[in-house]
Amino acid sequence: MTAVARSHVGLELLPLAVDLDGTLHRGDLSWWSLRAAVWRNPWKVARALQRPRAAAKQDLAAQVIRHFDAYDLKWNTDFESWLDQQGAMDRPMVLASGSDHEFVRRVAAEFDYFGAVIASDGVTNLTGEAKAERLTAMFPQGFVYAGNSRQDWPVWQAARGAVLVNCSPGLEARARQAFAIEAVFS
Repeated sequence: MTAVARSHVGLELLPLAVDLDGTLHRGDLSWWSLRAAVWRNPWKVARALQRPRAAAKQDLAAQVIRHFDAYDLKWNTDFESWLDQQGAMDRPMVLASGSDHEFVRRVAAEFDYFGAVIASDGVTNLTGEAKAERLTAMFPQGFVYAGNSRQDWPVWQAARGAVLVNCSPGLEARARQAFAIEAVFS
């Protein structure tokens, strides 16, 4: 079910930052890459997992990227349709993900409306506070963030508005009390 709440006038004029895993895509690319890599070479995976998180994500992605096809992802179709509408209105949009940048670039290439991509890069694990800082620097006049999990809370706090996608009922209730909500997709 989709609910678009326009109670906070002007949010739709701000740039929109969109999370990938659990939001645009119903799954998680980091977990997919881990499973795919274990299937191919568990010893390489064991070595990768000893590295810092961003480096491990990059290493795992490098092991399996040739097997990745964005067409195989499970898209959140209601949310994707809404993004198509936002793109048709020339709203600036960025795909902002904690997944490795190679996956995120390939996903963004499938959509006409993402003008930029920010993602984990082997050095920075772009989740939580790191994602909030990057988006705040990118959009000093403010942005709206579309996310789905408790890990997105610091980003919603930094944003001027929130789009809630596939949130648990408890998280949705808490977010509705804390943030200006532009839209909700469940």
